[in-house]
Amino acid sequence: MSDHNWKNAAPEVPEEFHMKFEETLKQIERQKIIHHKKKSPKMMIRILIAAAILCSLAVTTIVAGELFQWNDVLKKRLNPSKEQQESLADQGYIKGIGQSQTQNGVTITLVNTVQDQKLLYALFKIETDDSISMDETMSFEDGLNIKIDGTSTYDMDELGSHGAGAGLAYPEGIPDISPHLQYYEVSFSYSNDYDLSGKTVQMELKNLTQGGDKTEDGEVVAEGVWKFEWTLDEIRSMTKLDVNRKCDFGGYEITVDAMEISPLKYTLYLNYEEAMKVYEDERNRFEYNGDDYGMDLTGRAHIDQIRYQDGTVIKMDYESGGGIGGGEESWDEKKGIVKISGGFAQAIDVEKLEAVHFGNVDSWLTVR
Repeated sequence: MSDHNWKNAAPEVPEEFHMKFEETLKQIERQKIIHHKKKSPKMMIRILIAAAILCSLAVTTIVAGELFQWNDVLKKRLNPSKEQQESLADQGYIKGIGQSQTQNGVTITLVNTVQDQKLLYALFKIETDDSISMDETMSFEDGLNIKIDGTSTYDMDELGSHGAGAGLAYPEGIPDISPHLQYYEVSFSYSNDYDLSGKTVQMELKNLTQGGDKTEDGEVVAEGVWKFEWTLDEIRSMTKLDVNRKCDFGGYEITVDAMEISPLKYTLYLNYEEAMKVYEDERNRFEYNGDDYGMDLTGRAHIDQIRYQDGTVIKMDYESGGGIGGGEESWDEKKGIVKISGGFAQAIDVEKLEAVHFGNVDSWLTVR
């Protein structure tokens, strides 16, 4: 069992709490003097307890507001409006965690988490003392260790195909990154319809390294195992739109049967037989080794713009660091569908979406 310094473990209490509590105690003291003969010791204890509860209620809103804040990195990833910042938090997509651990001069804080259908994301802040200077090669030894309710994701066949990615965050316009403060992102996605609502997620980061995530490639600059744990809220269902329209995917007319969307990601359902014609051309196949490359289905279905019902067009800025979800392509010949999944470069308003634009083939698709 690791040693913990509990001296500063309790959260800081706003000054308003102290002032409110002190004033309440003064009021109680005055009442106690006036009514001393009428009050029993048990009654006074009840009053003190009630006063503490009232004071805590008085500052609950303040504390909650301070605990959850959108970190600048996450804001840059999703570019949410003020209304979206509130709604995404209220709907459980975004959470503020604030767990922090310090080992050997390195403090790591789990700042924000994101949850969506088949997607988990965690943003960590890494701070070091003066003896450890960080650069763009910082990582953690042996990659990621992610568990769901105590079981490693590597052993969870119910997730289907899945993958995890991690690395330092360098979206444009983040001012506080320095040799002693960096941000580290972890994302995890999977393919099966497996509900993670209410599950407990555990993530471990082991040994801060420089120059590579293996001891033979880099150097361990701080030993330690930083462990974090949080419970997922109910994961909201995606909105399904019945599209049933053909779209030109760069010379291939393919029927889009449906589209599922959330504020953060999307899944397109394509007609299997029509979509597979893309791979009849060997240039579009994954194993193609020639010089005259074509483009696979995922590339053809890349969304770079959306249009709302009022005519507003939003351009997706992936280049400067937008978006948190990776893409996936899966085929189901029996069901006759090809699924293309991806993440939007910024949070969208699901109820207003009218059309999407596939940038690599310059084609619009009306979905509602």
